[in-house]
Amino acid sequence: MAHTCEKFRSMLSKICTSIPQESILFSGGLDSSILLFYTHPKYAITITVDNKSTDYRYSRLLANRFESKHIIAYPDRKSIFEGLNELIMDYKTFDPIFLRNAVVQLIGIKKANDLQCKSIIIGDGADEVFGGYNFLHKYENKSRMLEARLRQLKQNMNFVSTKIAEKYKMGVYTPFLDKEIINFAETLDLREKIKKHNGSIYGKFFLRRCFRDILGDEIVWRKKEALESGSGVSQFVSNFEGEFSDQKYLEKSDIARIERVSIRNKEHLYYYKIYRKYFKAPVNDPSNQLLNYRKCSFCQSLFIWEGSYCKVCGAYPV
Repeated sequence: MAHTCEKFRSMLSKICTSIPQESILFSGGLDSSILLFYTHPKYAITITVDNKSTDYRYSRLLANRFESKHIIAYPDRKSIFEGLNELIMDYKTFDPIFLRNAVVQLIGIKKANDLQCKSIIIGDGADEVFGGYNFLHKYENKSRMLEARLRQLKQNMNFVSTKIAEKYKMGVYTPFLDKEIINFAETLDLREKIKKHNGSIYGKFFLRRCFRDILGDEIVWRKKEALESGSGVSQFVSNFEGEFSDQKYLEKSDIARIERVSIRNKEHLYYYKIYRKYFKAPVNDPSNQLLNYRKCSFCQSLFIWEGSYCKVCGAYPV
């Protein structure tokens, strides 16, 4: 194991030192902490709604240790809602999970742009390549199913960070998606990707064990959190309760139902309302009539991707 870790560290170090060291989107999670250690960029950018979020706590700890210039951006309600509007318009979606997570990356990339950075480093890909997602934990002792799910994840990798960065004319660097890293990860025993430690199951176990001596236990054994949760953006969900009265919510949901869209809550309705400012209801959208694909039963969008998750409305399973 020690030799394998040494080989991987050397490989990742070489990749990281070959890319621009301008900025990194830094959550203080395992992936971005590993990359911060190797890159030492000019700016480590953390997005957090306040000083109580877990991203604030962990990012401060590591930024101080690695002596990086830590830029903490505190987006207000207005900038978050403007970002959500921009994402709905650009990506033709009203999927709450996608929007909550993507808005953090959007705000981070905009901040790097404001700092006149031409590029940003992002930890995308580690979850897909090394088995980091929490939903994979149930396959800990089911190697064939785990292998199949990991293969499916890698085949369908599509990161919004790259598209956002392109829009703002910024280069985006994702070391974990380097072909050499992906090929290396495929040689690992599946038990090195998902494994128990002190009674809890952890994804990306190989990365955790490799960097324990560098990052320390507090960072290495930090539980996996989505960007929306770690940054505190998820708490803004409560803001949507004030957007519609209960009566108005029922009325608008009924209109959406006539358009054959199932609305799950006030947040979902808010996103759909913005969606309808720019696009027709999916059932009336000509682009949904062109190909012979199955349709999402919750919104009538074409289901043109693998898996059971609708990337338009966020329904699961479809």
